Amino acid sequence: MTRKYILSIDGGGIRGIIPICALIELEKQIGKPAREVFSFMAGTSTGAIIAGGLAVGISAEQALDIYRDLAPQVFGKDWLGWVTTLGSYRYRTQPLADLLRRYYGDATLNQLPVDVMITATRVRDGRAFYFVRDNPVNSQTTGALTLVDCVTASAAAPTYFQPWDVPGFGECVDGGVGTVGNPAYQACVEAFDHTPPGVYVPATTTVISLGTGYVNQINTPGNIVAWATWILGELLRDPAEQQTELIQRHYVPQGLIQHRLNPQLSKDIGLDDVNAIPELIAIGQAEAAKLDWHALLADRASPPVAPARIPRNAP
Repeated sequence: MTRKYILSIDGGGIRGIIPICALIELEKQIGKPAREVFSFMAGTSTGAIIAGGLAVGISAEQALDIYRDLAPQVFGKDWLGWVTTLGSYRYRTQPLADLLRRYYGDATLNQLPVDVMITATRVRDGRAFYFVRDNPVNSQTTGALTLVDCVTASAAAPTYFQPWDVPGFGECVDGGVGTVGNPAYQACVEAFDHTPPGVYVPATTTVISLGTGYVNQINTPGNIVAWATWILGELLRDPAEQQTELIQRHYVPQGLIQHRLNPQLSKDIGLDDVNAIPELIAIGQAEAAKLDWHALLADRASPPVAPARIPRNAP
């Protein structure tokens, strides 16, 4: 049976540049676009933006250009909105949706040539949604949604962006608010349990899970805004490695190969810190230069690359 490859990309705002650099190196080494390597692409927040772009045929190099040149437009503070909503959000979401439409067009999930999974959380009940193409064994309720609506909702991180109204579902926010800042495990559930039997089989599947960097120490917040940002960051960070462990427990024993690539950062970089773009590119390129994509995609097991874990209750 032909080996299948699942790509999963974490949330992390502007730090999405780090996995983009890894994907640029993939396309250089393998000599083909990412969507010809991966048959399933999953993303949360910034990861959804990247996965959506790759799915419509944008190269990783083009994705980097988008982040480098247009991120300052998306992260343009809406001071009036900030004041009138009592600090509920910093940026309007419409400019992000308009930007995505320039690259995605009006494509629906069903029109994409690869399987995708875009995560979001509905505001009114906190319910997690996994927007995917329709197929005979799933609920067939999300495939007609546009990629723009799904990705915009997934990227609408609370306190940063306004919620985004997804037709038929209501206002939604970042899929990382909950358990899928790293959507790798949910991508496996979708692939193995909610697609027709035999399309994806653990024993012939490799998961490449790309993080956006982590730090082991964060400065103590000094005000209510900083605390809100800290809380959101923890909601995104804490579940990320849990997803890796769940795959390790549930699917690796069935033969699945998993690679978790998530570099340690020397300092915390905010989700909207556009001034850090040159630094992030340098970090991403340095990490990407270490990767042997032919080995990562080879049909053989290899220990997942994961950050060092701090023992429970360690000071």
